[in-house]
Amino acid sequence: MRAHGDPDRGAGRRPRRALAAAAAGVVLVAASCSDGGGEASSDTTAGAGGDDVEQALGPDDPASGESVRIGLVSDGQSAAFDARTEIYAAQATVDYWNAHRGGVGGRPIELVTCETGADPGAGTDCANQMVEDQVVAVAIGQSTVPDTIWEPLHQSGVPTMFFQTNGDRILADAESSFVISNPLTTAFGLPISVAQDEGADEVAFVVIDVPVAVNLFETLGPPIMENAGLDYEIVKVPLGTPDLTSQMSDIVDSGAGVVHVVGNDALCIAAIQGLAAVGYEGEVTAVSQCITDATRDALPGEQLEGTFVTSGVAVGAADDPTYQLYEAVVSAYGHDVDVENNVSMVGYTVTAALATSLDGITGDITPATVTEAIKAMPEAELPGGGGVRFRCGGSSMATNPALCSNQWLRATLDAHGEPASYDAVDSTDILEGL
Repeated sequence: MRAHGDPDRGAGRRPRRALAAAAAGVVLVAASCSDGGGEASSDTTAGAGGDDVEQALGPDDPASGESVRIGLVSDGQSAAFDARTEIYAAQATVDYWNAHRGGVGGRPIELVTCETGADPGAGTDCANQMVEDQVVAVAIGQSTVPDTIWEPLHQSGVPTMFFQTNGDRILADAESSFVISNPLTTAFGLPISVAQDEGADEVAFVVIDVPVAVNLFETLGPPIMENAGLDYEIVKVPLGTPDLTSQMSDIVDSGAGVVHVVGNDALCIAAIQGLAAVGYEGEVTAVSQCITDATRDALPGEQLEGTFVTSGVAVGAADDPTYQLYEAVVSAYGHDVDVENNVSMVGYTVTAALATSLDGITGDITPATVTEAIKAMPEAELPGGGGVRFRCGGSSMATNPALCSNQWLRATLDAHGEPASYDAVDSTDILEGL
């Protein structure tokens, strides 16, 4: 096995469970306190309508009685971005669940929301608000300040369900934390799955040269790639390197059948342009941050088409039943929801996943009984997950018991740099023993 960059030198310096969190730091995309879902608007976007909506939503099963308070903490609106569509999608999900899925334990869900504005102090404030409002659980989609939200909730025994997170203490928590998406599947699962499908023997990791990224691949690369039976090399690229032709030429000479690009869009553009310049004929995979409007503008369609990226939700998969239900929920109950926005669908997915994990709960509904119910849930289809299944019982990865699944979606891009298809992939085998 070959690994450029001396992978063994970092081994043993950091716990592997912390490095799993570092993976999220490499690949995580970040997507005001209130207790409503926003004002109604005619701007809601949805593709489903009429009879299709009714059929997708299913029969009525209204909840009744005293409400159950569930929290949602979101970055919401900040000076840099506006992620409030996540909140609006979560509210639509709750309204659907109350009308068609019997709420939680037959009782209607009351969604209590709070926006952090991507500010760590506000994250703590939101968590404290959730405790004061006596919510029985909190859902968190894509937060830039997960640790400051989690700490007060954890200390108060309030269970939290994250769509994804980069918090090592969160991932390692077996008490009351649940994380749907395993960050290691983006770092390693994607290129390994493509290599195995294409019969390639070697993967080249083109990694932005920052410690959190390099340490991850140097430390976890050996056991994971050994489990997969693949050779590999690590090509470290300093920030701002404009021309990677020389490095990509070396990759062609090495015989790597898959090149996995880990970094921002500038690195992705330089890497793909370099591969095209040297006539690379293998497969290209990339973290989702690689593919932005800047990437689409810089690269011609023939260089984008066929590139593989990971996705947590099946955005735009019109033929997928889980996406069709999402569209129907937004069409029937959504206000101000941008249905084609990944952030919106994550808000739907994490809220619906939490509600799904509580199917069948009876008796008193408290943080303690909710935690027990989530841990005892049977394997279920992930809402909006395009065929991915999840189960939050601590069995996905021994060193990170909060994880609920090693399954994920592999998206194949079209000539416009948009997902043309999704495939559900399970990376449990390559993570065995970590």
